[in-house]
Amino acid sequence: MVSPDGGPHPAGGGPRPEGRPLMAAVLFDMDGTLFDSEPLWDVSLADLAEKLGGRLRPEIRRRVVGCNLRDSAQLVQDDLGVVADAEASAAWLLERTRELFALGVPWRPGAQEVVASVRRSGVPTALVTSSHRVLVDEVLAQLEPGTFDTVVCGDEVSRPKPDPEAYLTAARRLGVDPRRCVALEDSPPGIAAAVAAGCLVVAVPEGSTTGDGHGAVVMELADVTVGRLSALLAARAG
Repeated sequence: MVSPDGGPHPAGGGPRPEGRPLMAAVLFDMDGTLFDSEPLWDVSLADLAEKLGGRLRPEIRRRVVGCNLRDSAQLVQDDLGVVADAEASAAWLLERTRELFALGVPWRPGAQEVVASVRRSGVPTALVTSSHRVLVDEVLAQLEPGTFDTVVCGDEVSRPKPDPEAYLTAARRLGVDPRRCVALEDSPPGIAAAVAAGCLVVAVPEGSTTGDGHGAVVMELADVTVGRLSALLAARAG
C-alpha cells in the first residue's frame, strides 16, 4: 500500500505471459468522474456570481468544468465585468464549496463499484484531482480508509490540469510507468492532462461532457471493468 504522501507500490493487474504486469495502476479524476459533485459546484459558483452582483450564465458554468479554482473565479468575474481580486474570489469559492462538500458528496452511479473492482484485482489506485486538499479531505472522510493508494490534489502541483504534472506525480508516487496506467476522466482539461502524461484515457461522459476529439476512449461508467481496461491497454501496447 501507499500513503497519500506517496511511495512505491508493487504494480498490480495480473501478470502477462512474460511475467510483467500490463496495467500498472488506475488513476481516477474526482469531480464529475467518480463523484457527483458538479451540482454542488453549481451552487457555489452561482453563489459567487451573486456575491459579485450578477448571475452565473450556463455557458460560463460549462466553461469552468475541469478548471482550477482561480481560473474559475476569474471566468466568473470576467463574464460579469467585475474588477475584483481573483485570489480573494477563489478563496471565497473554496470555502463555500467546502461547506457544501461537508454535507456529503455522492458517488456517481456505478463509480463505487468500479473502484472496488479495481482494488479487488490488486491494481493500485490514485485519485488525481484539480480540487484543493481541503475539499478532497471532505470527500475522503466519507470513504473507507485506504480507498485510494495515493491522492494528488490541485494545490499540491505547480501546474494544474491540463498540464500532465498531476498524473505524472501520481505515477511516480506509485512507482509505475504512466504509459502502463489507465486514467478515468470526464473533462477536456483532465483528459488532455492524462493523455499528455502518456496514460490510456477513458472518458466517462458526465452531462454534456465527452472525450470526443481529445484522445480518449469514451465509455459509460456502467461498462467499465478491469478486464475491459486491461484489454484496451493491451491493444494499445500491441
